[in-house]
Amino acid sequence: MKYIINNFLYYDAVDATLSLHDNGISDTHLSITANALLYFLLQHDSIITRDEIMKRVWDDNGLTSSNGNLNQYLSLLRKSFRNYQIENIIITIARGRLEINKDICIEIIDNNKLHPLFFNQEKQLDKNIKTKNNDYKLDVDQVVIDKGQRQERNWMIACAVLFTAALILLWTAIVSEHSINVVKLNQVSAGICELFSNENMINSEMSKSYRNSFNVVREKLNLECNEDRRFVFYYSDKFKNKGLGRTFMAHCAKNENNPYAYCDNYFYYSWK
Repeated sequence: MKYIINNFLYYDAVDATLSLHDNGISDTHLSITANALLYFLLQHDSIITRDEIMKRVWDDNGLTSSNGNLNQYLSLLRKSFRNYQIENIIITIARGRLEINKDICIEIIDNNKLHPLFFNQEKQLDKNIKTKNNDYKLDVDQVVIDKGQRQERNWMIACAVLFTAALILLWTAIVSEHSINVVKLNQVSAGICELFSNENMINSEMSKSYRNSFNVVREKLNLECNEDRRFVFYYSDKFKNKGLGRTFMAHCAKNENNPYAYCDNYFYYSWK
């Protein structure tokens, strides 16, 4: 299905693109999940709850839903439209409900409703069809759905593997020759940053030194704090003395089901 927005911006739900008539110079390619979310919202001209959105876009397609994931993709869509000087394409209503901004002109220019990301959901509208004793032939649209789900699962697995590998390196640095101590994370007060350490802050001076070191590394990596992010930070004693020492930072997106499912990890054997 294709739309024209504010009489100049074209949205193709099948190709997952936002474009102008400039031979592809300004084309924006949306991710699978961002495209599914935008297409679903455009199909509903009324206010819709966050739970229904997460069910139809994530759960019904075999993905893990959470408010954190929804907020992340809403932010990505708003930013994409902002690049074309379209503000507030999606509006938040009371109690967190959402709708497409009615002040924005949206017209359908191609009414082909066979959208690959919702092919399964459209088939389920006929609840009288029994699938137990029937073999359905996979078509191109179903293959696209399966491929998209596999890609998202593979990314989640890759992030989990990287985070696990980083923890193993951290454990190797702090264990003794005779025993292995499980790392226990303790929350450290750091303003808007949700920060965790493997050490107990025994006094205010230690806490202040830890926060200063964390901010040096965070600013060097150009990482910002906000309510949808959490950090795990570790550094050796040498770092306090402005020498060389092992340093580890995990920059994670909040997830209700797994607090460390989506993380960017940074490990330095020597940091000065």
